[in-house]
Amino acid sequence: MHKVLIVDDEPMIREGLQTLVDWSKYGFTVVGAGSNGKEAVEKHAVLRPDLILIDIRMPGMDGLQAIEQIRKTDADCHFLILSGYAEFDYAKQAIAHNVDGYILKPIDEDELESYVERISLQLKKQSEQQLNVEQSTVLLREEMLQKLATGKLDSGIAGSQELKLLLGAPAKYYQLLLIELYSREHSLTMNATLKKKLADHIEQKQLGWVFSAEPYVGVLLKDFLLQNGSREQMKQWIEECCGTRVRFAAAASESVREPAELLKWTPAVRGLLKRRFMLQGQQIHLVSLSDHDKQSEDAEKEAPSIDSLAQKLFYMLDIGSKDGVDKALQEASDQICAYETSEQSIKSSWAQLLTIVLNKATASSPGISVQEDLSMITALYLAHHYNEMIDQLQKRLSDLAAKIGKSDSLSVMKQMTDFIERHYSENIKLETLADLFNYNSGYLGKMFKNYTGEHFNTYLDQVRIQHAIELLQGGLKVHQVSERVGYANVDYFHSKFKKYKGVSPSSFKSVSGKPASE
Repeated sequence: MHKVLIVDDEPMIREGLQTLVDWSKYGFTVVGAGSNGKEAVEKHAVLRPDLILIDIRMPGMDGLQAIEQIRKTDADCHFLILSGYAEFDYAKQAIAHNVDGYILKPIDEDELESYVERISLQLKKQSEQQLNVEQSTVLLREEMLQKLATGKLDSGIAGSQELKLLLGAPAKYYQLLLIELYSREHSLTMNATLKKKLADHIEQKQLGWVFSAEPYVGVLLKDFLLQNGSREQMKQWIEECCGTRVRFAAAASESVREPAELLKWTPAVRGLLKRRFMLQGQQIHLVSLSDHDKQSEDAEKEAPSIDSLAQKLFYMLDIGSKDGVDKALQEASDQICAYETSEQSIKSSWAQLLTIVLNKATASSPGISVQEDLSMITALYLAHHYNEMIDQLQKRLSDLAAKIGKSDSLSVMKQMTDFIERHYSENIKLETLADLFNYNSGYLGKMFKNYTGEHFNTYLDQVRIQHAIELLQGGLKVHQVSERVGYANVDYFHSKFKKYKGVSPSSFKSVSGKPASE
């Protein structure tokens, strides 16, 4: 509604004018009244009316003086002069002040209504024109900011006066912020909703502009540096706008003096968000150009051995060492992340590693549920951020270690001999166990010799030979037995068997009543 201010020194006229016209019919509402020119100036400053009905002759400051004073700050306000005198000088001065009408008292209702209707149409047309200008400005600013956020804005335009005018009052510092939204319940309206709500915080406080920068929401900040408290404030605004179901990750440039300088930051900001999986969620991350350059120059690195990493992690699970599980997870994480870069390849490597570990765990502990295995791997692919994925893995594998671990209250030496009994067919070494149990290998070897009476390798050979005897007696061929007890080379198996049993494996089979077969 347009606002009307009525100014007259006669109370009855002031009151009568409020009801003489059906103001609402023409889109007006009476917001105040005054009794002299001074009050007219004061109330105009507070109420900012679109139309003022004002008497000319009033005590103190008269109507013409009031109009002259108001015109110094407001060239758009409409005036209707009320006067009991049909004097040419008054009319001439009124014309000079660009008033809309000169109405003689007593006021003719039809004449007044005609003026009000005409002014109403003028205001409507002005509003439509202003709206069109504002819409064009918004669209042009949005287009330029979108190009700026994608690095496609011509550097000449980025530094032009036109862009600066579109951005409003000049600022000492500018900063580019891009926000990525994601949710398990995908919604095409997430970005539009954030843009609208965040604009209420940013644009109403004149802190910058919010715009679409698909697949992100962009913010050009003016003199609102994302440091310490202000960064936390921005984070809270984004969270309030997103609600509890939608999550976000955001990246921001450093502050610059001119909007054109942001062009060199755009690739780094967007590049960081492309690696969103490796970022911490619900945070605003500040970009460093040096980090971006370093990443693009990284040389190829050696691929991690998923099998060996899986073996080490399984060993830690097998002995029930939660600290060992954490250590093995960290080692695997360091190696995988040093080699892989994309979210998909990182998750794929972890899925491969976990599949190996869980297959081994299921084989050694039949009580482990296959469904539990599948849910752990499925959870990998549902994780939005790497740190969340690792935290979840750490918890679930620690629980699994407690469930299948063979440690109980056994001594380290008992754990070692039990471990050898379970894994004699694998390529285990004293160094492997020293790493598992967090001992110096030399010291652990002495402890083991004192406990068992045998050196580690001798004890391992004896365990293997004992199991080889059982397999030979079960009818397996020598080369099959050799492989099953951990000797990849059949000749080496021959020499070891003869060393401990005095005869070759084939001779032993013959003596034990089974036909010898290599």
